Amino acid sequence: MKLTPEQIQTNWDKLIQLIENTFDGERKEKLLKLYSDLKDRMMFAPASGQEHFHLCTPGGYVQHILNIVKYSLSFYKIWKDNGAYVDDYTVEELIFAALHHDLGKVGDLEQDHYIPNPSEWHRKNQGKIYTNNPDLKFMTPPDRGIWILNQYGVTMTKMNTLELN
Repeated sequence: MKLTPEQIQTNWDKLIQLIENTFDGERKEKLLKLYSDLKDRMMFAPASGQEHFHLCTPGGYVQHILNIVKYSLSFYKIWKDNGAYVDDYTVEELIFAALHHDLGKVGDLEQDHYIPNPSEWHRKNQGKIYTNNPDLKFMTPPDRGIWILNQYGVTMTKMNTLELN
């Protein structure tokens, strides 16, 4: 699935609007700063490195995040409508966890996590379109995501932290 430049921009606008509508106060301002600083990289990041995985295409990361938020809210509603106990976390916490579960796949504050695979053979024969950036200090994507949020002073509840792991 290839995303057009218009789809990439529309997805970005939806993501920012989601943050605007979900959070308030200092948390919203810190998240908007983070997303503003990483905008160009986030907008065009793929969600995965291999074409047979989800959204291995420029703009795939944001599309993936929007999908996860949508499906998380759908499951929440289904569970709640069917009597499941969902009062131990808020909808805001659910959205926060969905938004940031793959944040570490963007990379760190300077470098992308996924870079174009230099091997034509791997791209053509194995569908490995992107490769992990060897210049990044190793962290799992959830750990790097928590690290990025920490760099911007974005605090998390215990539930948010558990959902990210």
